[in-house]
Amino acid sequence: MSRGAGIRVREADLGARSLIGSGAATEVHRLQAFTVPGHQGGLAFVSIRDRAATQSDSAALSQLVAMRWALDAGERATLDGIAAWPVAVVEGDDGAVVGCLVPLAPHPFYYVPSDDSKQNKAPQSAKWLVVAPKRARRAGAAALGERDLVARCTVLARVSLLFELLHRNGIVFGDLSERSVLFGAGEVAEAFVVGGEGAAVAHAGDDEPRLQRNSAGWAAPESFPEMPEGDDRTDVSLSTVPSVQTVGTDRYKLALLILRVLAPAGDGLERSRDADRMRSVLDETGQRMMHDGLGDDPVGRPTASEWYQYLRGVIIANLSAPVISRVSVSPALVAEGDEVRLTVEVSGASRLTIEMPGRADITRDVGSRVVTERFTARQTGRIGIRVSNEHGEATAVTNVVRVLPVPTPSHLAVATPVVPEGLGVLPDLSSLEAAMGISLAPVSGASGSSGASGSSGPEAQARSPFDRVAELRRGLDADAMPLRDVLRIGVEAERVSRERLFPSFEEFLDDVASATDEVVEPDSRTDDPPRNRDRL
Repeated sequence: MSRGAGIRVREADLGARSLIGSGAATEVHRLQAFTVPGHQGGLAFVSIRDRAATQSDSAALSQLVAMRWALDAGERATLDGIAAWPVAVVEGDDGAVVGCLVPLAPHPFYYVPSDDSKQNKAPQSAKWLVVAPKRARRAGAAALGERDLVARCTVLARVSLLFELLHRNGIVFGDLSERSVLFGAGEVAEAFVVGGEGAAVAHAGDDEPRLQRNSAGWAAPESFPEMPEGDDRTDVSLSTVPSVQTVGTDRYKLALLILRVLAPAGDGLERSRDADRMRSVLDETGQRMMHDGLGDDPVGRPTASEWYQYLRGVIIANLSAPVISRVSVSPALVAEGDEVRLTVEVSGASRLTIEMPGRADITRDVGSRVVTERFTARQTGRIGIRVSNEHGEATAVTNVVRVLPVPTPSHLAVATPVVPEGLGVLPDLSSLEAAMGISLAPVSGASGSSGASGSSGPEAQARSPFDRVAELRRGLDADAMPLRDVLRIGVEAERVSRERLFPSFEEFLDDVASATDEVVEPDSRTDDPPRNRDRL
């Protein structure tokens, strides 16, 4: 048959094949040697498992093949480079359509699972972009950093380009999900979309609408069936029901893919539809597009072309020196030790450094549009901001943040408690008396007794414990040695310690020599020895 009506081949002519994958409704076989005129590269045979299903339409496959051949050479090359689009319809021996032929994904879109002992390659789907990167690394797949906006936006821009081409030619892709997008993480990120055999010509209104499959957690709001009151089925279970899909549902799923790839979630949050998660990733334009894209109005959702232009702008912004759009700090007047909040809106930055007076610099890896940092203020001054990437850097300075010192009292006056005598009631100070070795005077009626200080009688009874403590203090001062006596004794002791008890050896020899010179000759009239010898 002519290419305009779609190329058809017989299943018996396909030759040797091997199973490489399977889906909910199809099986995929790699063909060993079969080729189609006008196509270069390997082919895969997508076999329809349930031919009686309402979403399996042989006429629709023929239309998809014919659409490809109707494109000009440039658009056909673009289509073949982004998607595994049907190139031929496969018929069985009875002439019924049993599947189609699609291009095989090139080498960069495969990985070897770490848990596969046979080292078989598996398609590297975008599910590894939706989950946390650490899970991709454990599985053996390529792990793009959460802040690698260039690579992630490149993958999404190529998907947007495919959808723009399809919608311009009246085709609804239908079952878009993280498993239908393959990615390669080489020097330049790439994308390859599979599942094109499930696409359909947009419903014109006269023809019978074709049902298309939905992946769990990816259906647009208008695709959900109306359920009776009390039905407790979840969003995920309801979204798998085949439905009539439109360009509007394609736009919804494209926005959902962009959300989940640019803001990868932790375990259990991969199916999030919260557009506010883009608040720290995209600028105001991107955030508005995301809210509209996930809205209930199909007409108000951004087109694939608009998403392509926006994502391309994000890529360009991240391939040049970063730009600081806004810097704010609040509050501008704080007490020392209070918290200050710094907000920086930047595009294209991979690293941010905050230079603060009186504190060490703070450096962060960033990949979002808005960066918020909280820290404790130490001293008055301006806060410096420096952002950089591999293409350059940019700087900015905030307004002055004034830090007021907290006053610290050096002396705290405490009033001495006074117990009025007129009350006639004294506090119980028995524990204090026991510690200080004092006691109250004997109470009335205990005649002949005496207090600890030897005083008794009405006067002693009326004295308060504070008076007795003062009396004891005066007694201690009186018995203590006066300070002048202590100083005199100390000075005298120091003087005595400086005196030598014995002369030095030289002084001793001098004394001996002088004694010898003074010896007197003995008196001839007496026999007494000289008196000086007694001195020796």
